[in-house]
Amino acid sequence: MPLIAAALAWMLGLLLADAFRPPLWPTLYAAGGATVLAWRLSQRPRQVLTLLACAAWAAVRLLLDTAPLPPDHVARHGVRDALQLRGVVVEDPQPRAGEQRLVLAVQRLRADGRHAAGHGLVLVRAARYPEYRYGDLLDVAGETLLPRGAERPGGFDYRSYLARKHIHLLMTAHETRLVARDRGQPLLGSLRLLREHARRRLIRLLPEPQAALAVGMLLGITTGIPADVERDFSDTGTSHIVVISGWNITIIASGLAVLAPHLRLDRRSTFGLTLAVIWLYTTFVGLGATVVRAAVMGSIVVIGRYLDRPGAVWTTLFAACWAMTLWQPQTLWDMGFQLSALATASLLMFGAPVDALLGRTPLAWRGLGWAREALAATLAAQWLALPLILYHFGTLSVIAPLANVAILPAVPLAMLFGALALAAALAWLPLGQLLAWPAYLCFAWQTEAARLLAGVPWAARQVPPVPLWGLLAGYALIIAVGVWLMWRAARQTERGHAEPRPAET
Repeated sequence: MPLIAAALAWMLGLLLADAFRPPLWPTLYAAGGATVLAWRLSQRPRQVLTLLACAAWAAVRLLLDTAPLPPDHVARHGVRDALQLRGVVVEDPQPRAGEQRLVLAVQRLRADGRHAAGHGLVLVRAARYPEYRYGDLLDVAGETLLPRGAERPGGFDYRSYLARKHIHLLMTAHETRLVARDRGQPLLGSLRLLREHARRRLIRLLPEPQAALAVGMLLGITTGIPADVERDFSDTGTSHIVVISGWNITIIASGLAVLAPHLRLDRRSTFGLTLAVIWLYTTFVGLGATVVRAAVMGSIVVIGRYLDRPGAVWTTLFAACWAMTLWQPQTLWDMGFQLSALATASLLMFGAPVDALLGRTPLAWRGLGWAREALAATLAAQWLALPLILYHFGTLSVIAPLANVAILPAVPLAMLFGALALAAALAWLPLGQLLAWPAYLCFAWQTEAARLLAGVPWAARQVPPVPLWGLLAGYALIIAVGVWLMWRAARQTERGHAEPRPAET
């Protein structure tokens, strides 16, 4: 509990610092003073000052991350009709209709006929071809512009969204020239080359759109998924299938748990092997922010199963959130981070009650166990994530429970057969093509089920805008119900342990 309270104080400090922007040095002195006093006072004042110190240090961390731009930052040049940049592509390019978007880490620039050193990130919109990749050193020339702010109060603020990613300037490139390859981090560059090789193999193994879905689920590359397929999964509330998420990581963990008895592994060895495989897989697919977040949340579920102690699992969840926002404080405002954390917390809070409730329905029949598990996990994970989805997007997938029951059972099989076919194809392409048939059937089941269910007239509905007070009230109610359910389960467990056992004869 002390760690959970400290993590909450830390994240509250980030929010307050972002809202009020206090001056850095007084905040730093306050954080240092609270830390020193916390060591010298008695227990109760020490606890209060420790929480205040956590909040103050969080404010310092955010203020350092959002310090004013230095004079040589590329964004200082503002809007120009002509600017020349030299920089390295530091993220995977994002293909769009007729263009590709590149995040360029600037090294040098030329403005007003003069060369100068520069740094900072620029989002470049370049022609679709030639294709570039992570680590390419490019010369780019074009016009620059500032990102758009919110068009109305409460609307989407693209400028703020990019600023949280440390991007303050856009460029429409008229000319691009490749200067050199492999100027990024060597490990990430090698992983991305390996992942690109695997992507090309998968495309040769499966037809579209199943190939694009397989690439998204196995390798975390979603740029090739057709827009209509993405829309089908979105309308059916199954978008979490398309990308690597905590759900996919949990599937890997569950598969290893099933395999462990055949390998004659004990519980501790299975736990260690599972965490090792999760992070090896995360490293293989490129250590992107989304995949790392999924690995962290999936690891929490694995740790929870191993410890079988709810308090320890909650502490692990908050410690992970604390660590991620300490490394990059802007993560707290990332929608993917928020949904991942909320879905994991919701699964911990409501997973057992929802499964017990469904156990009283016809789904309790052994032959429908797969449906009950899929539906229980889906419903439990949605409780805390749904209010945020409604607040930001205003779309409610009415058919999501049915769609998840229909689609989710095919996901583990698709990942298993897809991974086997890919591994075989990397060794010998004809063998991979032979093994790809079961994978194709599983991926086709998912795409066709999503397409058919998305065609139902009432599959997805727009809801009226949810005000902030409605969001907060909804969370207060849901959390209160969840806490009550966990308290009741704990009391039942205590009573079960307290009941005297019958005397042995």
